[in-house]
Amino acid sequence: MTGVRTFFTVIGIILLIGGLLFAFFTLGVFEGTMFLGYNLSHLVNNYSFTALGFLVSIVGVLLIALFTSGRSNVKGEDSKKEGGNIVSFTEIGEVRISFKAVETMVLAASRKVNGIREVSTRIDATEQGLLIYIKIKAIPEIPIPGLAGELQNKVRDYVQEISGSNVSEVKVLVENIVQDKIQRNPR
Repeated sequence: MTGVRTFFTVIGIILLIGGLLFAFFTLGVFEGTMFLGYNLSHLVNNYSFTALGFLVSIVGVLLIALFTSGRSNVKGEDSKKEGGNIVSFTEIGEVRISFKAVETMVLAASRKVNGIREVSTRIDATEQGLLIYIKIKAIPEIPIPGLAGELQNKVRDYVQEISGSNVSEVKVLVENIVQDKIQRNPR
């Protein structure tokens, strides 16, 4: 859960509990009419304040439901099980792009970079945009910093152009340097 979602969930819980306590107080459920040094006896049996307490509780429940449902505009908890989706909304309706489709875009972009033998990828979503992890096996004699930089730029540009989604970061792991088979001379 992100910080904003956590904040609003806590606010929802506070509103729910506070609203219920206030409503029960105005119904006369609690014996005392003093709270923090204030005499609140004029609120007891005043049903407009009771309704206000229940209304505040309902707002709390709605906040809790909204921010703990696991859904956001990038991906939801249910979509993690399916591999994830990017969700965007147009004037006509909703558009979803699966993470599998984004992985295919990453593979297509990586084919445009010389010096890479094998590629595997994984996609995550953050509030800032897509986080793309790429694991490669490179061929020898190509400088890795230049190769990785070119790969990052091509993947970011291609995915943003094709999917319309922001790419916040492209992380590259050079897993190995692939050598062609070395012939051994028997001695």
